Amino acid sequence: MNPNIIREKMLPHKGERVLVKIKGMRGKTEKYIGTIKELYPKIFTVEAENSIKCFNYAELEGGEVIITFI
Repeated sequence: MNPNIIREKMLPHKGERVLVKIKGMRGKTEKYIGTIKELYPKIFTVEAENSIKCFNYAELEGGEVIITFI
């Protein structure tokens, strides 16, 4: 899927709270709750616990990052 299409689908959710799951090596998964702050052409940012994390849309497409709207 094209990153622009993923970005367009996420735009209405800007400012919403999300559960982010990041699949790591050896089956480890990192989870946290945050808010979608900005959506840029290549990346998007999520603010969680006074820190800002950035991800690219390819990570969503590849399944390395999973976003659940809460």
